Amino acid sequence: MSKKTLSPLDTLPREEKRAVTEYLAPFVTPHKREIIEQVLDFRTDYLALVLEDIYQPHNASATIRTCECFGIQNIHIIENRNRYEVNPDVVLGSVKWVTLHRYREPGTENTAICISRLRELGYRIAATSPHRDGYTPETIPLDKPLAVLFGTEEQGLTPAALAASECTIHIPMFGFTESLNISVSVAVIFSHLIRRLHANPHISWRLSPDRRDEIRLQWYRRIVKRSDTLIEEFLRKRNDSCRY
Repeated sequence: MSKKTLSPLDTLPREEKRAVTEYLAPFVTPHKREIIEQVLDFRTDYLALVLEDIYQPHNASATIRTCECFGIQNIHIIENRNRYEVNPDVVLGSVKWVTLHRYREPGTENTAICISRLRELGYRIAATSPHRDGYTPETIPLDKPLAVLFGTEEQGLTPAALAASECTIHIPMFGFTESLNISVSVAVIFSHLIRRLHANPHISWRLSPDRRDEIRLQWYRRIVKRSDTLIEEFLRKRNDSCRY
């Protein structure tokens, strides 16, 4: 997984992060804060999208936009051969509302690392494949969090990704063409999965309070201009006041 540089904020205790969120809140309009809370009500970590070596910017951007529209927070991006590029004309700002996890270390089995990480987080791993019998979006179990893997536009998932997955999922086809465009496939599959989650009162798919706080702060930081500078000044003044 690509290395992430930690900011001083990342190492703060939970209570300190909440104080930072409260400090940034007045810099966000009341209307925007209200919309954020409404969106958080339907945000989920229960489903995750995994993309292996997607290379067309239009498709890459369309998948981000689709996930954001359906309330899916996490997109895991495997870059063994192809760099994942975003087209701003397609993504329309949706990228700032989701969390991208990128796996692109040279000379590393990034697919294996990504899948291992998802298993550690408790996900069932489902590979998309039009050539194998398996679950459909309507029949795949949702008794535990689900990560759905999609492969390259031409060749699909690698043998390693297929072998490491616990099950397969496909969209039933009734025409001559065997598969949909990848961005359309993502939309079809996750539309069905989200609808099933929302209709099932026995699945705890909503964000936990702590996770909700974390994402709210993430969004405030992306909305507020010069947020990192403001946070540094706030923390410095807060630390100075604690010394006396």
